[in-house]
Amino acid sequence: MAMSVASLSGPSRGLPGKWLVRVGILLALLLILPVLAITIALRLPAALLEGPVLSLSHGQVRLALPSGQVRSGKAELWVRDPANREWQPWMPIEWALNFAWHQNGPVAKLSTNLGSIAIAGSDLSVSDVKAGLPPSLLLLAVDHPMAKAPWRGDISLTSRRFACERRGLHLDLASCEGTATVRWRGTGSAILPLPEYGDYLVEILARRADGGVLRADVSTASGVVSINGFVETRQGKGRYRLVVGSAQPLVIGLNSIVGELVTQRGESGEYILDGRW
Repeated sequence: MAMSVASLSGPSRGLPGKWLVRVGILLALLLILPVLAITIALRLPAALLEGPVLSLSHGQVRLALPSGQVRSGKAELWVRDPANREWQPWMPIEWALNFAWHQNGPVAKLSTNLGSIAIAGSDLSVSDVKAGLPPSLLLLAVDHPMAKAPWRGDISLTSRRFACERRGLHLDLASCEGTATVRWRGTGSAILPLPEYGDYLVEILARRADGGVLRADVSTASGVVSINGFVETRQGKGRYRLVVGSAQPLVIGLNSIVGELVTQRGESGEYILDGRW
């Protein structure tokens, strides 16, 4: 009887071991398959990025003449001309996408000739940014008829580091930390009487402390029209104060364009935009 019991219990002892082996194989496959899928996706043609770039830029930026792979390639960036809506060349771009594992988890880093972008969990940071921007792209998020006008000039954006937390595809501006500089040279527009009005500088500062502060200080480097002041958001509330002036009567019609937001100071042609939201 003892031998029969042993013979029945012997194979049953091996069942848990076999089950654990199978579970281990399944877990390994679950870990390998995502890595394999990402590896395959990164080796796909760079042309597959055309759709996402067009979608993320709301139809304003196009990835033209792409070559290489999703992981590493090059192309040309084109933007829409605000006047006739035709595509026009903007700048060439080269990129390389790499992944690493740090103490807090995986990190994806996109390195380009314009700067670097790193994504780690919900944190997104850009570093060593140096890029030229068309006016239409810079004013894309401004909800005012003047922002839709065909503006001219050379705009440069530089930043050593700028980091924010993200909520899906959107950035939480209250969580941002860093600095950036925007220079707009030869500012002008077809809706204004002069071809050029001046060169302007915007210093951007983001600070997470005090509930999140985002401030842009505007100053005039040179030109026939001066623009000086600031725009600031703090804890969900914002304030702006901009003083626009000229030695010539070039800003007389500003109130008809901006509306009730502007007030005139004296008879010197100086106007003040001051408000909150």
